[in-house]
Amino acid sequence: MKRLYVDPKRITLSPGLSLALSPESSSYLVRVLRLQIGNSILCFDGFGQEYEAQMTVADSRSAVLQLGALSRSIPTPTPRLVLLIALVKYRIETIVQQATELGATHINVINADRTQTRLPKPERLTNVISHAAEQCGRVWIPELRIGEDLESAANRCDCDRKLIAVPETEATEFSTDLTNTCIAVGPEGDWSPNELQLASEAGFEAVGLGPIILRTATAAAVALSSIRQRWQWEVPQV
Repeated sequence: MKRLYVDPKRITLSPGLSLALSPESSSYLVRVLRLQIGNSILCFDGFGQEYEAQMTVADSRSAVLQLGALSRSIPTPTPRLVLLIALVKYRIETIVQQATELGATHINVINADRTQTRLPKPERLTNVISHAAEQCGRVWIPELRIGEDLESAANRCDCDRKLIAVPETEATEFSTDLTNTCIAVGPEGDWSPNELQLASEAGFEAVGLGPIILRTATAAAVALSSIRQRWQWEVPQV
């Protein structure tokens, strides 16, 4: 069934609510998805709540949905799976999209020493996350942070397992233990020696993703999928 993310900062979902949609959402449902009056859709708030809904007004600029019963309620995802990803000039949207699809609970876009581009607008990446969540079926959206340096993010991280991907490090077999895990992936020019030292002092363990040197976008997807595979793809339930 088609799905729509509704920002809980704008409106709180509840059974029986008549939900007037924004022009953007209205156009998406009516013009792109071709929904008509009486068609069903699922609405979710990104915080574990998903509701059945039915279109009552099919206007491409001001559509209206009538919310029905709660269809899913999922508690806060555990264990946490945190991605610290260095900002890259190209494909940061792809990285964030894939991290959402692969079950990351937190995404922190790092301004690394060797980052050579400006920080993206938060709204830009938030939209990527919400659309990816709509597509992949998750009801919790990842928490997004943008602009910290690695030292700040590493020292703030309270995960039980802290990992940093380092090229030319022997391939690592990730643990099957279901524990809060953070994986840091560097920019195309890799982490600087100073950043690697700071990460080590903050308790991060260097891990390898295999003998082939991977682009940042590929490395992030490989790292997250490797961890989830070792967890049998069962957790975190998002």
